[in-house]
Amino acid sequence: MESPRSAVADPARLAALASYRLDGHAGDDDLDAVVAHMARALDAPIAVINLVGPDLQCYAAEIGVGTPFTEVPDELSFCAYVVATGEPLAVDDALAHPVFADNPAVAAGAIRSYLGVPLVDADGFVLGSLGVFDDDVRTFVDADLEILQIQVRLVRSVLSLRRQVAAHRWDARLLALQSRALESVATGCPLEEVLDLVAATVRELAPEADGQQRLALDDTVARLSAIAIDADGWRGALTRTARQDPLTGLANRGHLLEAGQEALSPRGGAVLFVDVDRFKEVNDRAGHAVGDQLLARLAGRLESGLATFPGAVVGRLGGDEFAVVLPGLGWDDAAAVGERLVSELVDQIEVGRRTVRVSVSIGLAVAEQGTTFTDVLAEADLAMYGAKARGRGLLHAGSRDGGLPMPRSGGYGVPSLPSLPSLPAQGAPGPGTR
Repeated sequence: MESPRSAVADPARLAALASYRLDGHAGDDDLDAVVAHMARALDAPIAVINLVGPDLQCYAAEIGVGTPFTEVPDELSFCAYVVATGEPLAVDDALAHPVFADNPAVAAGAIRSYLGVPLVDADGFVLGSLGVFDDDVRTFVDADLEILQIQVRLVRSVLSLRRQVAAHRWDARLLALQSRALESVATGCPLEEVLDLVAATVRELAPEADGQQRLALDDTVARLSAIAIDADGWRGALTRTARQDPLTGLANRGHLLEAGQEALSPRGGAVLFVDVDRFKEVNDRAGHAVGDQLLARLAGRLESGLATFPGAVVGRLGGDEFAVVLPGLGWDDAAAVGERLVSELVDQIEVGRRTVRVSVSIGLAVAEQGTTFTDVLAEADLAMYGAKARGRGLLHAGSRDGGLPMPRSGGYGVPSLPSLPSLPAQGAPGPGTR
């Protein structure tokens, strides 16, 4: 007899065997009834439904063995030879057999004769065998063989149904994963939470997956991850669009009002209202494109000039007006910041044959804890007009309802600084007022 080892270890057969997810007693009443009938009908002390792996016999149902599996080398296993040949096997006296005499159970006197038939599934794979063992010498007849072959059809049907049910349950769990993940994406859950949900379900499903299910699982994970990552990017882009001024990249008016209130709520602070001097003249004479370039440059320098202030909020109110929120700063510290910004936010634009010197006028107001941002912003706006009235390019401090002291009288003058390279002129000259 040739060794059955290569046939037992065939990868396709082992994959088919694994798809039934049985590694011992199935606990199935129908399978238990089959082995009980085999034992009674053939008057045998041992009856088994054996799913054969390399050097391993797993009993989906058994009578007389008393264990869910045994380990016997393929070369000594009755059932392994049934798998290898795909044919019934009858052994009248195993102790006198040239191969099976060395089987441990035969040598111990527990087994003396055997009759087995191949258990072939609906896909044509020999999963194992149905067999009976006797502890005495015995010659099996055709009627005995027919009983086993009839039971094979029943076992095949039961195992096939069990596999279908298990596959449907697994597919249902995979579908539930998709539903939960997509719902999490749709409701705006953070990306990390969605990916954690997917990973947790994969850890649950992967051990039970066969080859095809593993491919389906990998494909599902890839698609869900891509959807979650894309959705997170879209949400980020939408959030930026909703909060950012498209020209300058600063907070837009709506986000500024919200963030400003949040920044001032814990302990108050200072607000600077920044207005670009002579911007209308630049826009009218050089064109809106040059004006937009000017605003973007000034906004960038305004933001970088406040990079060292934790919690500072910088935004564009609209047109050439900006606001800065400095949480926790009082009059003197805020005035020092404002004076520096007045010095730094200076530029010049070539408009036709003229050079327009651009500066900023800044109004300062300070809010105590509990003051609303809109109130202190309105006060800073009024203070900004005070700076313009005193000649532009100045910082002026206001006093809300007369209740807050002026740090100094009048405005804060700023000396002229070297200008940045001029922006190119566009458009025809025209009158400008601001």
